[in-house]
Amino acid sequence: MNDKVCLITDVGYGAGASVARRFARGGYRIALLAQNAVKSMSSALNARASIT
Repeated sequence: MNDKVCLITDVGYGAGASVARRFARGGYRIALLAQNAVKSMSSALNARASIT
């Protein structure tokens, strides 16, 4: 089990989304928080895609 976990806020826009991708590539399990559900889901999918 991976015990590296990161909570990232404001992932709907540039910096937060970029940080999410970086942590995902680093093997972290990430929790994302944004005011806009569509943008946070998009960031989550992009972060997941960046690790493959």
